[in-house]
Amino acid sequence: MPDPPLPPEPRPFLSWPSPTSASSADAQPREAGSCSTALQITRLPPNVSIRAPTKANVPLLKRINSLLLPVSYPENFYREILQNSESEALTRLAFYDEECVGGIRCRLETAAEYQAGLERLDTVDTYGGSRILKAVANHKANGSDGDNYPKRKIYIMTLAVLSPYRSLSIGSHLLDYILSVAAKEPTIDADLAYAHVWVSNDGALEFYRKQGFEVDSGPVVRDYYRRLEPRDARLVSRRIRITEPRSEKN
Repeated sequence: MPDPPLPPEPRPFLSWPSPTSASSADAQPREAGSCSTALQITRLPPNVSIRAPTKANVPLLKRINSLLLPVSYPENFYREILQNSESEALTRLAFYDEECVGGIRCRLETAAEYQAGLERLDTVDTYGGSRILKAVANHKANGSDGDNYPKRKIYIMTLAVLSPYRSLSIGSHLLDYILSVAAKEPTIDADLAYAHVWVSNDGALEFYRKQGFEVDSGPVVRDYYRRLEPRDARLVSRRIRITEPRSEKN
């Protein structure tokens, strides 16, 4: 049977266990909006590794996404990972021994791209208004921490871990790696990470809540998913503090 038509843009759907099966390593939630990038999580087992994307392993990321996500991503979604240093830096795969068991793929957006994306979506807050959306947009337009120019944003496009390996804090490590890169790498220069999460995916919402993302106050995007019921997504976000390089003392 041929695949159904692809959506015009990749739409992320995060695959996570229910809150009752969450790892004890993630038991302490992160303060919402925290700027710290050091997650209080256990170390990965010695046979689990987080690896950079390569020509050889990108097809493995494609396999993980095809198994777990309800969206069929086009070839250029994976081809673009290795076409520029930013996409490569914001993509990581998790391996258990030599088996790929998870991965994260992010996109770096300009402030203008982020604003345009918000304006295209039918977005409302919990009370049916647009106050939260305006607050997010204003934060983007004005930059953060008193900066005089808008920063870029990290959009978490896909984040998925195979079910048997979700108790190992692999998802937390994948996300923490990306946030650490954003905080430490001057060429990234991002002040916000965000994602869309299916409103009925309680496990994913709880995961982001524990990672310090603004979840419950995030705006709802109506009719975001085409194959799910309900079709709405919640926009979750977390600010990132840019780590300034330390000056050498004479």
